[in-house]
Amino acid sequence: MKRINVVGVFPGRIPIQETIECINDSDIIFSGARNMYLFKSSGKTMVKIGEFKKFQEDLTSAYNAGKVITVIATGDPLFYGIGKYITDNYKPDEVNIIPEVSSIQVALSKIALDSTGICTVSLHGRPLKGLAQKVRNKNKVCIFTDNINTPRIIAKYMVRFGLTSYRAHIFENLGYENERISSFSINELVDREFEPLNLIILTSENNYKISIPDDDMFVRYKGNITKQEIRNISLSDLEINDGETLWDVGSGSGSVAIAASFQNWNGDIYAVEKSTELCGNIQTNMEMCATDINIINGMAPDALHDLPDPDCVFIGGSSGKIMDLMDYSYARMRTNGRLVINITTIENLEKAIDYIESRNLKAEIRQINISKLMPVSKYKRFVPMDQIYIIKVVKNE
Repeated sequence: MKRINVVGVFPGRIPIQETIECINDSDIIFSGARNMYLFKSSGKTMVKIGEFKKFQEDLTSAYNAGKVITVIATGDPLFYGIGKYITDNYKPDEVNIIPEVSSIQVALSKIALDSTGICTVSLHGRPLKGLAQKVRNKNKVCIFTDNINTPRIIAKYMVRFGLTSYRAHIFENLGYENERISSFSINELVDREFEPLNLIILTSENNYKISIPDDDMFVRYKGNITKQEIRNISLSDLEINDGETLWDVGSGSGSVAIAASFQNWNGDIYAVEKSTELCGNIQTNMEMCATDINIINGMAPDALHDLPDPDCVFIGGSSGKIMDLMDYSYARMRTNGRLVINITTIENLEKAIDYIESRNLKAEIRQINISKLMPVSKYKRFVPMDQIYIIKVVKNE
């Protein structure tokens, strides 16, 4: 028996013997209201888990008093559950985890759907922001809801981002006597209400794939956009890993930030743009690409102060502040961060090189010339695109 035991239970299933032994050997039991009835006859001191900060204080107090503790969780405590908080904050050799089947396992069994390749997203106590790129192009998705992010709210969000090619299976009060399972299209779900205790499983109704459109599909100002070929080179230089934080400074049409979301769907991406009008264009382009990144309307570097430290920074527009932006971005980047800059003028290139040399930084600087085969009258010829300089700096400290 360890100092802190975290046991999973599930409605309608008899607790396993190991769980019962933990209860019998404990001095104090913590449980959410829904599961307390299972062990009320144990005669043990039971504490209801309510507001999380209060639970943290009560758990710490019981632990410091030398009590043997059991925390009752629903399903698998380590799957979006309370177990992670306990394993993160208490010594592993004093923690004992006993899992039960998770609600997603039970739900999948009810509709005879295998779990291979399923994407799981928890919106329980979490923002809806960023859901679009998490579910985009996934064939099977499980979403854990709460009383704010309800099935109806989630459906409205998905309609906004064009994510309507799913069948939504709603599981209400799973495992209880009043359990109910229903199935709707995303559009049908917009006007329906459900019991507060529910989860959603989305299954794709067709095999279409959302991808980054051709450049001429993006809404942009005077045709300005980081062209696809240059964008691909720049994204390769950024070496974005899923879950990282990216700043796209001088975002313009948002094409780089949006393209990055196809590699980094679980990360934080910030499109920073000084023009309110262009921020509107970024919003339009985002929704067209089923992407929900963060748009920051302001002049960099001042607009960057409240953002989390980046793993990578792309500078596509500098408004004459190239050295200030390089200095600020490099200082804020995490170790091994990547700074990639697109420059079109010799003057800005000279300033960037001066900054790099004055700080003795290692950089890769390339001049990129790309031509495309285009029809000219009844003939064809290669037409050059605008020449561009790409600079890459890696922060090694």
